[in-house]
Amino acid sequence: MLLVPVMGLLSAARLEAQEEYRQLRGAVHIHSQFSTGRETIEDIAADAANRGLDFVVITDDDLLKVEYGLPLLRNLTWPFVENDLFSTGMLSDYFAEIRRVDALYPDLIAIEGVESAPFYYWEVDLRQRRWTVHNWDKHLLAVGLDSEEAYAKLPVVGGAGNQIWHWSSALLLWPLFGLLYALAVGRSHPFMLRSLVGIISALCLANNAPFKIALFDAYSGDLGAAPYQYYIDYVNDHDGMAFWAHPAATSPLRPQALLGGLAHTMSATPAHPEDLLETRDYAGFAAIYGDRMTFTDPGGIWDQVLLEYSAGKRRQPAWGYGEIDFHYHSEADPIDDKLTVVLARQKTRQGVLEALRQGRTYAVWGSDEHLLLEHFTVETGAARAVVSEEIESRGSVAVSVDISKLNGHSEPIRLRLIKAGVVVADINAETPLSFRHEDAGIRPGEKTYYRLIATGDKIRLTSNPIFIAGVEP
Repeated sequence: MLLVPVMGLLSAARLEAQEEYRQLRGAVHIHSQFSTGRETIEDIAADAANRGLDFVVITDDDLLKVEYGLPLLRNLTWPFVENDLFSTGMLSDYFAEIRRVDALYPDLIAIEGVESAPFYYWEVDLRQRRWTVHNWDKHLLAVGLDSEEAYAKLPVVGGAGNQIWHWSSALLLWPLFGLLYALAVGRSHPFMLRSLVGIISALCLANNAPFKIALFDAYSGDLGAAPYQYYIDYVNDHDGMAFWAHPAATSPLRPQALLGGLAHTMSATPAHPEDLLETRDYAGFAAIYGDRMTFTDPGGIWDQVLLEYSAGKRRQPAWGYGEIDFHYHSEADPIDDKLTVVLARQKTRQGVLEALRQGRTYAVWGSDEHLLLEHFTVETGAARAVVSEEIESRGSVAVSVDISKLNGHSEPIRLRLIKAGVVVADINAETPLSFRHEDAGIRPGEKTYYRLIATGDKIRLTSNPIFIAGVEP
């Protein structure tokens, strides 16, 4: 095993494996005035274009509704609702505006998506007079679905997509028996009794309308990964991509006192990177976000997921992307602070979506100071592979890396090359830097991978892996 540092200019010959791709810089996970953002989509696009971005993925909130209803009257509530796409009925206008802005800025690709809170559940402590909503801040992004109708029917608690017709829907008609008693059968019974039965039955009938069954509700406790897997499967069935948003984030909602302090509500969402292990077939997750994350460190949860894929226990790996979670312009947190760089065959909507789906991406943090992965390949004597691709080896491979800064400046960085969760090269050098790592330990019948992490002063780069399948000589 050999590490050969090569400082200086990049070699043109080394770039051949990536020459068919264009590196496009984009901001993923953006909110506008259609939900919790402060700026219009056009203002966001203008800001992105001025900063030299190639694409933006707009992901306004589809439903921001938390409800608590009494037994038998669960649907008759006064929900806490913020501005969102479903509650305002603005979904069609939202997509129309994204298409208009996409045409207005020909050098910027505007892609539609939504952010969802697929599931939450209540825990009630009557002794403490405390109502706690769990997992409200476990979010997924849905991007590139095949139709507006598919977005409208996303399976989220409180949304139309969470309600289905089922044979048991007939059981929801039970209040009709109470109305029948109150209006006809029970005429010989006391008027007050018939009136009470009639009022309760009418309320329950109104609660049960439109007589559909909820796939998941907020009153059945913790259902684990099932609601999120159902959401991921739905998105995949409609040709979209589901991404786990900010897995290391915790709940930002503070406890609130109600009824003059007689009751209290709380929100509890711990960091949840373990969901990457407990769910499958999602397109990716936020590998760079505003919080300090450890699950992308060598040997962490991301490597556990990749090792499961390498061992044939998953159909697809988990790809990392850079997540900005943008709500408004700030000099301290500009729209280009955390980016996803895609290797696309062409600068088009389909080119970006295809690169995101295939995982030909890396994530960077640092605005115009960010690192640029000029070159990252694994090669044998006959073939080369770039991020997300797989290459066969009959015993040995060579890993080549070239890193610089977007602004061309020199800066000390730490670069770690990770093989199957283990750091095999750890160097400190200044940009621009190049190195070559030779590995003669690829064994037949095994699959492994290489990925990169580079860090400097307030800058970070995380690459997706390149897979190597060992074959017989």
